[in-house]
Amino acid sequence: MIMRKFFVTALLMFACLSLSAQQSYYSSIEGVKGGETLKNALHKLIDKKSTVDYGSGTTRTWGAFYTTDFIMEDGKRRVADMYSDVKRYFGTKGKAVDGMNIEHSVAKSWWGGTENDAYRDLHHLNPSDQEANSRKSNYPMAKLTSVTWTNGIMNVGKANIAGSGQNAFEPADQYKGDFARTYMYMFTCYQTFTWKYTWMVYENSTYPTIKPWAVDLLLKWHHDDPVSQKEIDRNNAVYAIQGNRNPFVDYPRLADFVWGDSVDYKFHLYGDAEDGSGSQTGSGSSGSDGTDGSDGSTDEGGGETGGSSLSASKFTLVESSSSLAVGDTIIIVYGNVALSTEQRANNRGITIVEVSGSEVVSISADVQKIVLEKGTSLAAFAMNVGGGYLYAASSSSNYLRTQDDIDANASWKITIADGGAADVVAQGGNTRNLLRYNPSAKIFSCYKSGQNKVSIYAKRVSSNTKVDAVKKPANRKVNVYNQSGKLLRSNVPFARAFYGLPRGVYVVDNEKYYIK
Repeated sequence: MIMRKFFVTALLMFACLSLSAQQSYYSSIEGVKGGETLKNALHKLIDKKSTVDYGSGTTRTWGAFYTTDFIMEDGKRRVADMYSDVKRYFGTKGKAVDGMNIEHSVAKSWWGGTENDAYRDLHHLNPSDQEANSRKSNYPMAKLTSVTWTNGIMNVGKANIAGSGQNAFEPADQYKGDFARTYMYMFTCYQTFTWKYTWMVYENSTYPTIKPWAVDLLLKWHHDDPVSQKEIDRNNAVYAIQGNRNPFVDYPRLADFVWGDSVDYKFHLYGDAEDGSGSQTGSGSSGSDGTDGSDGSTDEGGGETGGSSLSASKFTLVESSSSLAVGDTIIIVYGNVALSTEQRANNRGITIVEVSGSEVVSISADVQKIVLEKGTSLAAFAMNVGGGYLYAASSSSNYLRTQDDIDANASWKITIADGGAADVVAQGGNTRNLLRYNPSAKIFSCYKSGQNKVSIYAKRVSSNTKVDAVKKPANRKVNVYNQSGKLLRSNVPFARAFYGLPRGVYVVDNEKYYIK
């Protein structure tokens, strides 16, 4: 059994691989920098496989499904079908099940239908209800804007893809993460393909391969629907047959290192991540067993998150945008003033701070502390200001307001130059808007040009302030909140409360848990 580490008091989870076997399989990606380099390394690793022939027969696809896609029910093998809730059962091993097809989750027409490894790859082949398979066709996966057909599990209809209406399918919520991780696997394993249908991918692109809108969708579904025991078991079963694994099931944080907020860091099977220069950071450790690399410790001094090299009690100047991460707490400063909690009609007021060197040594009570959350576009942040989110309210006016939800207009890209001067750029329809300080009006607001760039100061917890988390029964149901009080998960087992969540501080039963 693998020790799946959620907290400093490790919780036993289910797995079939020995720890040494899994270490050995993934040894080639240890210490590899994220982004393109890591994706190429993963491609090289998982491309080594031995696929079985397609179709019926004990040594073919249906014979594999007998061991990879079943649920034991009253002594019988029920087919695990992610496309419908119709109950069907396996008969003799290798025999096709009536009313079902072998479905390519990434349609074979996308690469031209050649009967290659992708055609036979069990990681994306599933037993599927025939009608659902037909209705799904070769459509891309997306969030639907309208539904034309549904069986309660599989939904088919129209989606807004890159600004135009397209036919698409959307799986049920409980399978969205499964499909997302399968697509990540496929677009990594077969990144050298020339893709014929390019709704979600570029025609020729080993990196990022996946288009920005699809990256955002897959990462969202990956985080919202964490890896299940079903996926772990299936990954192990496919590995036993085919000889390769889906790394995004084994190490969920890999998705963020390849496409998300950790592309500038080196990935480690154990311990802290490193930035590209090799220096240690607290920006996304990864467990060796399919979990995020959380040590589960609570924070002693205020609930902020991050690396181990910064002060636990002071906000420190951020000199590189790559050091910012989801979960960090920041303040926005110009000289000796900071963005305050005062919301004026269309902008934000100021308050006093005292800066010494690269640290803020004194702040007023009304300084606005901002928690960074994931924005709606790649490498963008949402700025949580106590339950609301800062957004550029107009593309033609100098408006900076708050709203309840994260959308494109409430997402910001932060670029920091030498000396710490930051460009905080609105996304969505307002990409000409920059969050800056106006010394004449003494406000922080959005401007297309002029005014003064701001500086970002972040507060993180020193590693020597961590304390052990309180032990809880693994099967106890809990609610999970971010540190601003927003409900993230409801009535989930404590053992899986933090599974797949990005690094940050979370609150359960009025206790804070620091996920590195």
